[in-house]
Amino acid sequence: MSDEEILRLLPITAAVVAVRDDRADEHLARLGAYDERDQAQVDRCVQAFLTGLLRTTWERGWAPADVVQHGRRSLDPGVEPLLLAAIAAEHVGYKAATIDSRWLEQLSDLGVPQPFTELSLTAWAAGARVGRYLTLHHALSLAGFLQTLPVLARIFPLPGTAVRQAHHVVPANGKMLARIRALLAKAEATEFPDEAEALSGKAQELMAKFSLDSALVEADVELPDDSAARRLWVETPYVSAKAQLVGAVASANRCRTVVIDDLAVVTIVGAEVDLQHTEILSTSLLVQANRAMIAAGKHIGHRGESRTRSFRQSFLMAYALRIGERLEQTAAATQAAVPEADAGRLLPVLAKREEQVDALFTQLFPNTTTRRTRITNGAGWHAGLTAADQAQLDARRQVRR
Repeated sequence: MSDEEILRLLPITAAVVAVRDDRADEHLARLGAYDERDQAQVDRCVQAFLTGLLRTTWERGWAPADVVQHGRRSLDPGVEPLLLAAIAAEHVGYKAATIDSRWLEQLSDLGVPQPFTELSLTAWAAGARVGRYLTLHHALSLAGFLQTLPVLARIFPLPGTAVRQAHHVVPANGKMLARIRALLAKAEATEFPDEAEALSGKAQELMAKFSLDSALVEADVELPDDSAARRLWVETPYVSAKAQLVGAVASANRCRTVVIDDLAVVTIVGAEVDLQHTEILSTSLLVQANRAMIAAGKHIGHRGESRTRSFRQSFLMAYALRIGERLEQTAAATQAAVPEADAGRLLPVLAKREEQVDALFTQLFPNTTTRRTRITNGAGWHAGLTAADQAQLDARRQVRR
């Protein structure tokens, strides 16, 4: 069988393997996948097939972290190491200077092997101590997964294309972010809800101050547009309610959001400094909200039926609403505290940032619609409000140590 014939059969075989069809072995045998004489040829074609699918995936708007995050929900755990190896192989042909720095950061965070090397299924299987049959299943289930990915808004330049100029970074950024993360780590670790939310409130205050300070720097030095987008993959279930919590944090930090329920992903658009703050605070508050929701327990209706799902959905929506109000109050109070001498310089910069963010949002999502989620459980709604009220998101309150 020629390479061309194998490559024609691979998409069908990948689709069959991905859905765990009983005919998988039959299709693999037809490829000659188990014949030692044809093994090298089949592996070469599979490797080329995966590389081509990954390039198509980038062209559809996906970034490496998106593929890995979504893959963790759809693929067997053993497939992820092969996915990372395939991503590394796909990058072999790109010069480092033609890959966006944020893209490279994702690769590093994911643990993608560097320097990038070609993928050899045989070598990978030996290193992972995986047999021939399982290796092929991993490779073709990965291929089937990649074939089904929908188109997303492209938020990074494609690897191999010209890279934009590096943005100005305020020197205190790293130190401030470390302090914010430390506060949020304490908030997630404590067993006391009021202490957790006081810590979160202090983190929001620091974020707002830092964002305003960076805006004042821009008032003195003309800096390029640094509006950008990030994706935050939220855990199922209750995606719409959790997305509302992310949206509340984003709004308090001058960002905008779009949610794709089917993928359980929220795209956040804003200035780089505000995106950083929104991402880390949203991640922490989602952990805290989930803990508060579980603590509220299961709920049974008058007839003995379970109302836990509707209760938790309503709980999270109420929690998002109240936390959003409190974060907005903190952000507004921080801005109001700016000295009058600086306020006149600050407002034009904030207005310009808003215009830039709105322009990018419209470019990425020209056809968005606003959707409202119904409240179906009054008890859950009131419990969520109560939990958020107990949060004590008052940044000026003394935080216990």
